[in-house]
Amino acid sequence: MGKILVIGSANADMVVRSPKMPALGETVIGSGSSVGAGGKGLNQAVAVKKLGGDVRFVGALGKDANGTMLQKTLDKYDIPATCLETEDCATGCAMIVVVDGDNFIVVDEGANARLTPDVIDGVAGYIKSSDIVLIQYEIPIASVMRIAEICAESRAILVVNPAPFKELPTEFYKNCDLIVPNEHEAHALTGIYPSDAESAKAALGALLGMGVRRAIITLGERGSMYGDGKTLFECPAIKTRAVDTTSAGDSFIGALCVRLAAGERVEDAIRYATKVSAITVSRAGASASIPFANEII
Repeated sequence: MGKILVIGSANADMVVRSPKMPALGETVIGSGSSVGAGGKGLNQAVAVKKLGGDVRFVGALGKDANGTMLQKTLDKYDIPATCLETEDCATGCAMIVVVDGDNFIVVDEGANARLTPDVIDGVAGYIKSSDIVLIQYEIPIASVMRIAEICAESRAILVVNPAPFKELPTEFYKNCDLIVPNEHEAHALTGIYPSDAESAKAALGALLGMGVRRAIITLGERGSMYGDGKTLFECPAIKTRAVDTTSAGDSFIGALCVRLAAGERVEDAIRYATKVSAITVSRAGASASIPFANEII
């Protein structure tokens, strides 16, 4: 089993369920409010660990109650972590409104913004000794760029989840071994919305044209599509009742990296990740909703 390093965000997720999204200035009575561990980076690290991967997490936490809660989550799953602690900056948080199983999210990056290139240079040894390095865009873009540079100098495979979408220099994508956007991020990256099979193929082609070596576009209830310039693979979704889609993408990517680190073919890794994601969305919560390996049939 190869080593997986996740560098990214850690957030306290403040969740409330609502019968509808409020209009501007409107108050809606919700229910089931909760605070839990989240953030794309932490969720993906938890997914890797729960599914049997060898993972380390690098992130940033404030010295506050939410930071303590997130550290306890990392400890609970026995995830080795290198976390910058900020005295003057609160732990990142996400405000999540869940409506009919889907969600609307606003993030305050908080301490995640302190994960600067200098911090990345301090963990360069972990990057260089990893088989897979998994990143997202909830940390400073300068740090994302620096991680890619270090990966290019080493044997580490760089897997990129371009979420939430931000503009990056085009040369960055030439260092991406595998990029995994959802349909909205694929549209932002390429100008092509993958609304059907043909447009999804066109978006994949555009991603490869940017210099990435391999790409997977996740398409929600329509499954996913993979391309590398030679192989095109479509994987249907598994029908399930969606309760909360907050960690759908994070569980998919974590599962994908676990199987790739084990040397599995990408098509088989995608099928496995699809099963994991289907279970995740059938449950409430972020990292808590992600299944363990023994739950995957």
